Amino acid sequence: MNIIRTTSTLILATILISSTAMAEGKKLADKLSNSVVAVNIEVKSCVADAAILCPGLPLNSQKSFMCLTAYEDNLSIGCKIGIVEAAMALEMGMIAIDYSIKACEADADKHCLNVEAGEGRIVSCLRKNESKLTKECTAALKETGLWNLGAK
Repeated sequence: MNIIRTTSTLILATILISSTAMAEGKKLADKLSNSVVAVNIEVKSCVADAAILCPGLPLNSQKSFMCLTAYEDNLSIGCKIGIVEAAMALEMGMIAIDYSIKACEADADKHCLNVEAGEGRIVSCLRKNESKLTKECTAALKETGLWNLGAK
């Protein structure tokens, strides 16, 4: 199966995994208010479409993905399905992150106030304080798979 890996940048008001805000003394909501996250999305079965419709663009790029979406009416069924599946996976990921943020906001503010957001640092801090976390926070991070983000 052919796979194009594309990078999509989304601006999110609340995200645990990436932020440009500095952490010193800021609550989680403040740290995440201007967050940006880059997400790798796998779009299946679009290599042939990209070669025909978007020649010369790197297959593993946001430009390639944007080009393909511009030619939506000309894409193969397989590529269209791949794009829909990638969009659904991305949406589910954002729901998981939002759920985890809501469950862990108080714990992050209490135990990780001076931790800079980004690159899994807040989740790593929460993991280090596992015994002090609410059951809801720990469960949310484990259920969504974000717990492993802090295992670096």
